[in-house]
Amino acid sequence: MLDGLFRPRAVAVIGASENPYSIGHIVVRNLVRYGFKGPVFPVNPKGGCIRSMQAYRSILDVPCDTIDLVNISIRNTLVPAVLDECGKKGVKFAIVHSAGFKEVGPEGEALQARMVEAAHRNGIRIFGPNSQGIQNADPEVSVYANFTFVPQAPGNISIIAQGGGMGEMLKLHLHNVGIGHRMYCSYGNECDLTMPEILAYYGQDPGTRVIMMQTESFKDPRAFLEAAAAITPHKPILAIKAGRTAEGSKAVSSHTGALVDQAAMAEAMYRKAGVVAFSDTHQMIKAAIALSTQQAPPGNRLGLVTNTGGPGIQAVDEAIASGLVLAKWSEAGKARLKATQLAEASLGNPVDVVATGNQDHYYEAISTLLAEPETDMVMVFFVTAPFTDTGAIAARIKEAAGESTKPLVVVVETYSEFYGLIEKLRAADLPVYEFPEDGVRALAACARYGALRDRVREAPPELKIKQAVAEGIIARYRGKDAYLTQEDAFTVLSAYGVPVPRMAAFSSARGLTGAAEVVGYPCVLKIDSPQVVHKSDQGGVVLGIGDLAQLQAAYAQMGETFGKDGLHCLLMEQKPRGTELLIGATASAGLGSLVAFGLGGVFVEVLKDVVSAVAPLSRPEAGELVRLIKGFPVLAGTRGQAGVDLPAVEDLLVRVSRLVADFPEITEMDLNPVFAYAALPPAAVDVRMKVR
Repeated sequence: MLDGLFRPRAVAVIGASENPYSIGHIVVRNLVRYGFKGPVFPVNPKGGCIRSMQAYRSILDVPCDTIDLVNISIRNTLVPAVLDECGKKGVKFAIVHSAGFKEVGPEGEALQARMVEAAHRNGIRIFGPNSQGIQNADPEVSVYANFTFVPQAPGNISIIAQGGGMGEMLKLHLHNVGIGHRMYCSYGNECDLTMPEILAYYGQDPGTRVIMMQTESFKDPRAFLEAAAAITPHKPILAIKAGRTAEGSKAVSSHTGALVDQAAMAEAMYRKAGVVAFSDTHQMIKAAIALSTQQAPPGNRLGLVTNTGGPGIQAVDEAIASGLVLAKWSEAGKARLKATQLAEASLGNPVDVVATGNQDHYYEAISTLLAEPETDMVMVFFVTAPFTDTGAIAARIKEAAGESTKPLVVVVETYSEFYGLIEKLRAADLPVYEFPEDGVRALAACARYGALRDRVREAPPELKIKQAVAEGIIARYRGKDAYLTQEDAFTVLSAYGVPVPRMAAFSSARGLTGAAEVVGYPCVLKIDSPQVVHKSDQGGVVLGIGDLAQLQAAYAQMGETFGKDGLHCLLMEQKPRGTELLIGATASAGLGSLVAFGLGGVFVEVLKDVVSAVAPLSRPEAGELVRLIKGFPVLAGTRGQAGVDLPAVEDLLVRVSRLVADFPEITEMDLNPVFAYAALPPAAVDVRMKVR
């Protein structure tokens, strides 16, 4: 448990100073200003007074035996020795603000290791280093053990950020709209206490309703996945990942000392764990505000109420772009709207009560839509027209919202004279936004969370496989960091039930006839050498061989290209062309393997329409992966063209994912192309497989 960090009985600040611009001084100031319920002890080797408080020359001099937490902001080389002193006082947690550790190179990394060793020797957990600190705005604790500036006020959104600047931005924007936060931390280098541990603590906190997180890299991806998956069935996690581009990954490396592009891994982990992913900070904050007071909707059908046309149209366009559906009214709903609205009102979706609509018109429209069985959520647009009683309208909006558990957000178009209305709506736990697009996107994010939370969850299925056959082949390659021959790779696939063409291997012209009898015509001749990775580019593949004479000629030409001695080849049945798919897998450090799926050909090379998932896959996860690509309509069938056998493709994904989960030493695997058909099993007609 992390109560000693987030609910400490007493706090000491080592490196406290009279200098008002020093980190130690600011931490002391924040602890006192925001009313920390326990005692605060400044520590400075000069002693004296800091902010009218006695400063102690050493933590050993502090007259308190319940110091759970210390904040340390001293020269990095002094930290290990100070931790030895903290151990003698029974300190449980140390927030190390000091920089100059792993993020600066090998010398700093060695110093960081010595610091962690000193902490563990003394029974202390390290938060950081190179970190801002923590906050807990629970009024029973009110600890601001952090050197930042955003005012602390109670709320139910907890924030965890690797980057301090990003974390502060999230807090600041909540504060600027009058919303506090629950717990906050920016964890820096994560040398000891880990992000997944903190995340799990947030998940168990009854005062946390929503978690926002920002990451740059994952130290322990598997631990994060397990922690997040345990939380999301009960409360939403909203996440943004820095370094989604190659250039961004380089920036992450220089900031945290972690050189790895983890964008695909993050996307796959978020999906598997049920985390709602964002690429836009603004949208994530708006979604958190909505989810902090509203339930996730049961579906994606949106009802709109407005008193002016243009913003309603903007809301419609954004709703469709965000994957929402405009709700339709029942006959009873239509009748109620007609009976309660002005004659000039528009009663479709949006319901436009018109600018002269009063508080009763708003109430009846909102109440009707919330009661409609085909409506999952409602957005209300409210321009404060000067010829209406705006205060009464706000009151009736609150009244209508209180009659339903369906989520409702309000967009208010006004100016400073009416800002009090916004405060009253927010005090009634209604999210308020300035633009219709923000309101719609926030509801769309709520719907995304609801869909992730409520999706079918199954374990990966049991499969009839021949694992021992695959093991016998892969064992020959372990430790060699080598590509398998085509013959071996196809045999491994076949052992896991992946459909492959008929094939026969041979190493001399004498084997041509026998191979052709096994495979039949038309067939494909491939050189089978691990040294020839890109076979098509190097002349190592001949397609469309129709008889023995053509086969002999093709083999002779291949001998001229690659040399006749020991020319090992594979003769394969030529499958009819189908819809080309790409299925691949890559090892992901700390997580296992990622399975990639997309359309082949130009879709991969130009559009890069590929999605990834964490292996192994359940059948619902495989179905979701297939439907995530932009080219899914091609697979489903479009413009009179038959689609492919989707259950067969999903089964293929499940089998490939099981293979790489069983053999994590397979670092690379590409099945490209896989031909998929409407009425035939799919077939992997080319494979590249590498074993660590």
